Amino acid sequence: MSVKKASLWGIILAGGEGERLKGFVREQVGSAIPKQFCAFVGRRSMLERTITRARLLIPSERLVVIGTAHHDSYMVRSLGTSPPSTVLLQPANRDTAPGILLPLIHVLNKEPQAVVAILPADHFIVPGRRFMCAIAAARHFVEDQNVDCPILLAVKPDRPESEYGWIEPGDLVEHDGPQTIHQIACFVEKPPHDQAERLLKEGWLWNTMVIVVRARAMMDLMAKHVPDIAARFALLQRFLGSVREQDLINEVYQAIPRINFSTSILAGRDTRSLVLPVENIHWSDWGTKERIFNAAEALGLTPSVSVPTPQVSVTVATETLPHARYQRIPSLVRSTQKGD
Repeated sequence: MSVKKASLWGIILAGGEGERLKGFVREQVGSAIPKQFCAFVGRRSMLERTITRARLLIPSERLVVIGTAHHDSYMVRSLGTSPPSTVLLQPANRDTAPGILLPLIHVLNKEPQAVVAILPADHFIVPGRRFMCAIAAARHFVEDQNVDCPILLAVKPDRPESEYGWIEPGDLVEHDGPQTIHQIACFVEKPPHDQAERLLKEGWLWNTMVIVVRARAMMDLMAKHVPDIAARFALLQRFLGSVREQDLINEVYQAIPRINFSTSILAGRDTRSLVLPVENIHWSDWGTKERIFNAAEALGLTPSVSVPTPQVSVTVATETLPHARYQRIPSLVRSTQKGD
């Protein structure tokens, strides 16, 4: 009797403020709109590009987008013509650990055995299909090898970038799949320039912050490193869909500090993680205008900053709270192109 594989879910992180690029965006469009809601090449926002790329592997009903409440109007503009079925607007941006935990408990509530791919919404990746094939390989490795630790996707660097996370690949992990997977020997977040030069020479990799992991294993990892925060979200999971959900999430976000997932959890000495190097990929975190222009030039593209107009009309089931304005959009029940 065959065992059914756990479903792959996608968590798209779109709750950041895009601080480093705000000045450039303001110069171009007159407002400091977070970068994930802007289009820098072509007409699609970075968020829509991320959704489109994710849907090469993951159906819309298993995609969860996490944003922040005060970005609600930008979010609607940026979802594209085929939006995911679940969009969560957290009351405030508390950095990446809470930004992962909120959608994670929704996934666990629907499918406790799920595998999740965590996808930042502000990265430029070409070709997208090859990158999603690497995610598929990581997912199969997690299931076939019964792995409970995160697999990070990484790319070969071409410069001593001090604003990225760097990974030292360790021992090779033996398995039957085509992809090379290593233990992570060391992880360094945003090293100074001279250290980044050394890491480049020593063959370290850039961390894309794309992670494939069992949902339950990710929750356990959070509980190990940030137990108080994880406990609050675990309690919240019990009340999802209840009359207490909205009050409880406001209480959680009012109580918790900012927690960065990379520095507080991934970089922990007792965190066991694996790395899958992705070959022949152009990847860039578009946090500066220089990166945007350099990538565009390398790929023969013309950069031009714009804010997409809404391409869908959406009927939303949501309630807005008087204080923290938590919104849960469990279903985009109607989505049609303008003019249809």
